[in-house]
Amino acid sequence: MDTEILFGVNTAEEILAAGRRRVLRLYISRAESGQRVRELAALARSKGVSPDFCDPRTLEKLAKGAAHQGVVIEAEPARKLTLDEALDLEKDLKRAVWAGLDGITDPMNLGAIIRSAACFGVSTVVLPERRSAGLTPAAQKAASGAVERVNVVEVVNLNQTILRLKEKGFWVYGLDMGGKPLPRVDFSLPAFIVIGSEGEGLHQKTGEHCDEIVSIPQKGGVESLNASNAAAVAFYELSKKL
Repeated sequence: MDTEILFGVNTAEEILAAGRRRVLRLYISRAESGQRVRELAALARSKGVSPDFCDPRTLEKLAKGAAHQGVVIEAEPARKLTLDEALDLEKDLKRAVWAGLDGITDPMNLGAIIRSAACFGVSTVVLPERRSAGLTPAAQKAASGAVERVNVVEVVNLNQTILRLKEKGFWVYGLDMGGKPLPRVDFSLPAFIVIGSEGEGLHQKTGEHCDEIVSIPQKGGVESLNASNAAAVAFYELSKKL
């Protein structure tokens, strides 16, 4: 069975609590003795996982220098769904809010976007197989456990996916500079919002498939928001429809 090494208290808590994937081991540094770590150990035992309290140097080797907060977990890789599987999981497709990422290659940005998606009711995030960051340990750490709360779909072709979602009744919005200001957009559900990369924005063909291009009004002379920050603002606006 394939496994991956992940790190951080939030990530371990969410993986154990969600129960969506098998956990093989939970390592906790002997140097950690706070209440939250004790609660994490108790949660692990309740899920049939015996925590392994080990030397801090062992965790350093497992995490390969990444910030681990004294906690490392070995689990099955995060599950990626097919488009049909994600559609079938929607309890009320007419009120769904999904996001697609067009050229987000930074794992930290990917993780932050998934975390914002979980916070604001975005149920599914769609990633292209190419030109996209994957669900690496760094991305999952940045998501702070939100990978367990959001469906992740990996597709071969984002533009073909947009066309398929339109057939299912989705309204498609592209977030890019020069679009209609978000406060003036009357979003319709189900909605699929596409986030472009920081450098290039939306690819031209992707933008052409969108029903409307929307933008975030900005003040203060900053050229543009970080992609993950922009996504959070857009998700917040869409959440008002939920």
